[in-house]
Amino acid sequence: MSVKNNNAFSLPLLFASSLLAFGSVAIAKPLAKSAGFSGTIGVNVGVSDTQDQFNIHDDNKQISDLNSAPESVTTGVLFPFFRVAYTTDDLQAQYFLGQSPQNILDSAIQYELGVTHKFDKRQSMTLAYIPHVPFLKETWSDPFLTGAEREKTDIDSTAVRVAYKFMPVQIEYAYASYQIENEQSGSQNNACGSQTCSAEQQDLLNRDSDYHRLSLESLIPLWKGTFAKGNAYYANQDAKGESQSFDELHYSVSIMTKYERHFLSLQAAFSDREYSAENPIFGQVQEEDAARYSIVYSYSAPFDIEDSNLNILYQNKDIDANIDFYDSTNQFVSIGMSYNF
Repeated sequence: MSVKNNNAFSLPLLFASSLLAFGSVAIAKPLAKSAGFSGTIGVNVGVSDTQDQFNIHDDNKQISDLNSAPESVTTGVLFPFFRVAYTTDDLQAQYFLGQSPQNILDSAIQYELGVTHKFDKRQSMTLAYIPHVPFLKETWSDPFLTGAEREKTDIDSTAVRVAYKFMPVQIEYAYASYQIENEQSGSQNNACGSQTCSAEQQDLLNRDSDYHRLSLESLIPLWKGTFAKGNAYYANQDAKGESQSFDELHYSVSIMTKYERHFLSLQAAFSDREYSAENPIFGQVQEEDAARYSIVYSYSAPFDIEDSNLNILYQNKDIDANIDFYDSTNQFVSIGMSYNF
């Protein structure tokens, strides 16, 4: 979900969610093999190379001017992940906690507490609550500060989602509320036309917001063990600052295949955002086009360890904005192990 932030931990989550997801979305089957507790735990390590003004790494704390390219920052990441679930005796309801397999390659950290109820072989509904987790989502208090070190601040967020699946189609609605703990956008130097931003201009930059997203997803079997998945959504961010409000259209196509102990997923995703009002710092209404390409590979039972997976992910994401300050690139590669119980 939205509000511009950069946290090194978000990419490993993509990896975890993607690898959990294939079995659950690809074919109609029971929620679990048997009643009781089940889950996945794992850890992965990776390297991320990022150029983004909102990257909160210390190397990107200070910028000389708003037209400067952000620092290219390479960081190593170690990230554990988990999902635990309890399935009722009739295998019709499952309560879960952790990273959800329904959010494949989402770009945000997302721990969920929820329930899925299966009506029959094809129909199910999921309700989930996504609580705020301190320190996992951060951004710059004033991203436009130049000539001095920018300060980090937390993004407080809570969200809910509801999904209805009638195989092979799923429709989902999600809502999130975002609050920047110390919102100071445009307040700390002469950012607005070489002058201090007025109170009205600062209000236009306020990122506190409500976010709504409606998505439609469909899965198409191509041949044995191979599926194509299409996803499209419309999103609206209603921010206190009108220049931070936007409408977004997003679509993605994935090809997933499983053969013996091998699983491979290829995904291409594209989105277009149009903002609602002129940004008072840059004198333009912001527009963004984003493209993301991902490759996920998983090998089951490596070293003959039952119920385990060796997982590899590569991802490349580019955001091209009409305002150069909002351009960003990210490349990420990760390898890890997971265990299902």
